[in-house]
Amino acid sequence: MNTEKKKLLLVEDDTAIAMGLEYSLQQENYEVTTCGSAASAMARISSEKYDIALLDVSLPDGNGFDICKKLKIQGDTPVIFLTARDDEGSVVLGLDIGADDYITKP
Repeated sequence: MNTEKKKLLLVEDDTAIAMGLEYSLQQENYEVTTCGSAASAMARISSEKYDIALLDVSLPDGNGFDICKKLKIQGDTPVIFLTARDDEGSVVLGLDIGADDYITKP
């Protein structure tokens, strides 16, 4: 059995949601790096490689679309958007720029 933890980047500005997701993902053996802003996420992906990324679209200082673009330029990190933005344009844009999935929050 492979016990090596996968490195996951979680970008979510809502602290309660971030804490819940981080806890759940750690229980599934992920090594979670949580960022609450676009700037902190951009800094982290400049210095570290991640196995997967979960991104919110709406952030206080930017958006998850720009983070996704940077991840896809750097390599083929799988990206899943987990966001409240459920309009068709956002979903299409997210998938067009390379996201592997787009999940809307209730």
